Amino acid sequence: MLVAHTEQEMQIKAADAKREAIYFCPSCREQVILKRGRRTIAHFAHHAHSLCRPFSESETQAHLTGKWQIATYFGTGEVELEPYLKQIAQRPDLLLRRKHHSLAIEYQCSPISAIKLQDRNLGYQKAGLDVVWILGEQYLAKMKRVRQAEKWLRYSKKLGWYLLFWQTDQQQLVVWHHLTLSAMGELQGYVKTSHNGYFAQLKPVSVKVIKQQIQTQVQAGLHYKTPKWLRLQQFCYEHGSLLQDMPLVCYHFNGAEPLNCEAPVLWCFLMVVLLRSQRLGSLVRQLDFEKWAAKISIYFEGAQLIQCSTQQVIDSWGRQLEQFALLMQQHGILKRLDQKAWQLVAIP
Repeated sequence: MLVAHTEQEMQIKAADAKREAIYFCPSCREQVILKRGRRTIAHFAHHAHSLCRPFSESETQAHLTGKWQIATYFGTGEVELEPYLKQIAQRPDLLLRRKHHSLAIEYQCSPISAIKLQDRNLGYQKAGLDVVWILGEQYLAKMKRVRQAEKWLRYSKKLGWYLLFWQTDQQQLVVWHHLTLSAMGELQGYVKTSHNGYFAQLKPVSVKVIKQQIQTQVQAGLHYKTPKWLRLQQFCYEHGSLLQDMPLVCYHFNGAEPLNCEAPVLWCFLMVVLLRSQRLGSLVRQLDFEKWAAKISIYFEGAQLIQCSTQQVIDSWGRQLEQFALLMQQHGILKRLDQKAWQLVAIP
């Protein structure tokens, strides 16, 4: 921990503490040890086998360093380090105090389960606090697909789907924003840091390469009778199609919402399979798209977007269906009649 209490109940930072003095944990009131050296950032630690719950997790030097840097980034005058919130028995890394509200900031360097993450969020919610999770730089290399990012993803009108990171070596905040999924299911978007501007995070993959990758996966999955691919093939067969007959338009389904942990091109194809089952010239409504998306949802692992509200997820699905309809329009398959209705003018 970076702060402790003196015998006079005064809070003191480890960087300002004196070795000969006695200090106590702000939570359990146990005496703590001051640790400070040339290669060690100043901090307090409990004695071995301490039962203090809020301060029971050991902290790495990277975590301690990152907390100091983030506090400096937001302005130490507005940030409280490691405040113990007695009513919920939780201790955020930082509490950013604003004029009209306060914000809990958690700097997460180590792995954490989705259940534990939800419990912490619920605790802050009970205390009337919003919480922002900033990930350590070791997470940067892992965030390639939705499965790695799902529990951290947040949405805002300004940033779209986004993730926050802190790099201790550069002492900078890194924002991945307006995140979407490539046709193959990789995260793509933009990066902004506190030191420089914007640049593309991922280079676009050609339709030719996407097609080759999907066809290879289909062939291998069916050859080895992988349950996932057999289920998809059975769905296609029941609706008069085959996985091997995926039309070219599906490979253009790029920039999908991060709602599923599978390649969006497969989701697009199952929607096309249901579209194929309609008669040429028939009316297709927004409600039909919603029913189809619900029908095929059992074939995909949905993302656990636990940092988001139900309404944000509903809105995201609305954007996904609109994107699908727009793709079908651009390829001459659907003709828009009004805001929520189309005519099927070609069979994909």
